[in-house]
Amino acid sequence: MEKNDGNIVMFPKWKSRLESTGLQALKEKKYEEALEALQPLLDYGVASNDVVTGILMSWIELGNFDEAEELCQKQMKENMDQYYHYLHIYITILFQSNRYQDIVDLLDEVFEEEEIPHQTRTQLWQMYEVSRKLLEDYHKEKGKELHSDFLEALEKDDVRKQWVLLEQLKKQPAQSYIDTFTTVLQNKTTHPIIKTAIIEWFRDSQVDQSLSFYKFGQQMEINPLDLNPLQSDYILKQIQMRLSGIEQSNPTMYEMLNKFLSHYCYVRYPIYPDEQEVPAIVEALKQLGHEYLQLPYHADQGDEQVQTYKEEIELCEQHYLLIVGESP
Repeated sequence: MEKNDGNIVMFPKWKSRLESTGLQALKEKKYEEALEALQPLLDYGVASNDVVTGILMSWIELGNFDEAEELCQKQMKENMDQYYHYLHIYITILFQSNRYQDIVDLLDEVFEEEEIPHQTRTQLWQMYEVSRKLLEDYHKEKGKELHSDFLEALEKDDVRKQWVLLEQLKKQPAQSYIDTFTTVLQNKTTHPIIKTAIIEWFRDSQVDQSLSFYKFGQQMEINPLDLNPLQSDYILKQIQMRLSGIEQSNPTMYEMLNKFLSHYCYVRYPIYPDEQEVPAIVEALKQLGHEYLQLPYHADQGDEQVQTYKEEIELCEQHYLLIVGESP
């Protein structure tokens, strides 16, 4: 080695010897020895494509997937002439890590945005199909396991665990589970928040059929496909608009009341307040805000209806925080 303007430079003979030693060790499947010889070439910025590939393959064989992924991503960005070569290796890293969803997402993007040589496209498509099938099989097995665990949590009345399992089940299409979870929706003892999560799951999975559910003493029919997401509902927006003056005068209170309202509507979903309920709910929220922040307030309404809504909102807030925690 010699110093040149403060930079460390590798002598050509040393570079050649390391490369030869490392690639020979790679052929003999001595991956640790290969890395010991090839890594300095990468560190000094004199690694050829063969050397980088050798380092990547050694890391993959040794299970060092994080290091391999980082280097491969770097090469894909900086070495465009070898982009597809490193893309293949990157997919191999994801495959070895059982990250089939990442492969499918990546290749969806590649197929959509990039002009790919015919032979390379064929190879990538084969990888895509294998990963998609493995992902499908994984979801089926995982779904069976989550479904079984949910029924067990339901039997034990473990509402928090039911919620956690539903959040995982939401990553899968709901169509295979409609019969089981329709029964759960009709069960009078199922917690309202769990019913909300199931209905959201059905809605997001675009379940298009009439379903019966029981909630807050009401037997109702819904088609999940017809439901709006919670935050886009007209009544919720109307209540928020009536509270908007507080946002200017007391942002802290407004944020708190918005959470109360969001959680209250989430627990009730898809049963929304009607137009006639809006004034009393707005008043109940205002009174709660001032009480929680210990601020003086002259109540516009002090009737029994407002008191009832205050109690409902507080109860929904308590249940929401116990089961869900933060806002969905």
